[in-house]
Amino acid sequence: MEILSRDYNFHFHKATSDNNPAGTYFGEPRVEVSLIMKGSVRFIVDGRVRVVHAPCATLQAYHVDLHALSNSDQKVQTMWCHFSPDALSEDDWSVLENLPAAQPIPPLIPSLFAGALSLQQESAAPGEHDVTNHMRNSLGRTILAEYIRGTQLAGRTRPLPKAVSVAKKALDSEYSRSWTVPKLASLAGTNANYLIHLFKTYLGEPPMHYLWQRRLDAGIQMLQSTSLTIDEISHRCGFRSPAHFSRRVKERNGAPPSRFR
Repeated sequence: MEILSRDYNFHFHKATSDNNPAGTYFGEPRVEVSLIMKGSVRFIVDGRVRVVHAPCATLQAYHVDLHALSNSDQKVQTMWCHFSPDALSEDDWSVLENLPAAQPIPPLIPSLFAGALSLQQESAAPGEHDVTNHMRNSLGRTILAEYIRGTQLAGRTRPLPKAVSVAKKALDSEYSRSWTVPKLASLAGTNANYLIHLFKTYLGEPPMHYLWQRRLDAGIQMLQSTSLTIDEISHRCGFRSPAHFSRRVKERNGAPPSRFR
């Protein structure tokens, strides 16, 4: 796999909600593997929102920016490593974008993080920096490899389960309908709780959250490519009102609909 044979400069971090209560923002492209050890984190990855709960490993590969936010009323403990995607090919991006956004923490990864963080904190003697950097970057590549291997061992790089595929196709093509999880589950031939579980496992978010993101994507595309009014767009995309559409756009993208025209 070519993505694992390239040279990357990895950086490692750890944080708790005690010393990072407001969350983190990164405004340049990155590839990041995170461990959520305690609590839950709300990621906004290139405008797409998902919430992950400990204990889990999660992958963020983004072209624009990332917000990582936690609730002030809970203890959160995280570790993460990242590298610049400058060396990635289109095929590499395709590999990353087809990986599941979250998975149970692979057994080897916590010790790899601990070793890399220890190296990063050491004060290397003159002449040792190159060796230390090489070791840290090797650990970073191994973490990325373990994330990919973990998804393969769990069978999550296989095609989507039929129930997820059927429900996702319905949401993608008929996002303006008044969907509920029971309706989707009936269409997909399963029960509501199991469909929610499958969506979280394979898509990283529950069905209704996926639906609202799909509606927002469609609404923003209409803002950019048509002359439809906000009222017309909100109706076509399944929002309760123009005000509801405007609020959801601003919440996710930090700007009102008018900024996209």
